[in-house]
Amino acid sequence: MRAAAAGLDVVLVDGNPWGGGLDIMAGLDVEPGLRWADLGGVLGDVDPGRLVDALPVGPERVRCLSWGADPPDSASSDPEPVLSALRRAAGLVVLDLPGPAPGLAHQQWWGSCDELVLVVEASVVGIGSATAIAAEAHQLTGVVLRSPSVLEDAELQTAVGAAVLSRLGDDSTVHRCLERGDPVGAQPGPLSDAADEVLVAVLPGLRAA
Repeated sequence: MRAAAAGLDVVLVDGNPWGGGLDIMAGLDVEPGLRWADLGGVLGDVDPGRLVDALPVGPERVRCLSWGADPPDSASSDPEPVLSALRRAAGLVVLDLPGPAPGLAHQQWWGSCDELVLVVEASVVGIGSATAIAAEAHQLTGVVLRSPSVLEDAELQTAVGAAVLSRLGDDSTVHRCLERGDPVGAQPGPLSDAADEVLVAVLPGLRAA
């Protein structure tokens, strides 16, 4: 939402089949359009314009390709033809990535990204998990640390090998947006502030809205 407000054509992509549906977070779960289930078995080149035009879109002009609320029967098909088409059609493609999985299925998603930003829970378990993921990813752009936390930025950077781009505290606007069916992050608050900081770090030429 923040990138769209800054003038980019944005597509959100749900890379986590069991995450409950990224379209809900985007306020697009009741909007018509393609979901991943409609693209099962897609091979070869995909027309970028037709694909983007067929996705759910909201008033903010943010489009979303989601798994929906129900987990799929299978999430093993290669997403690359679809992701490649989206990259050609949109100014910014934001993936909600799956965590590491047996068989390295997650790597086909991770490998599609130019930048990787990890949200880290401020706990011993959260930091341990972040360290393991950073070692697997090999290319973290940075991390967002959930706060409050007594951990210094330099300590976390040493642990994961990537800079802290922002700290994200609890945000009451998230619950209000979900209750109203509005896109999460559309209202001013800690989440939108953190998103602006990440955008400026990842896209230095972009001026946050």
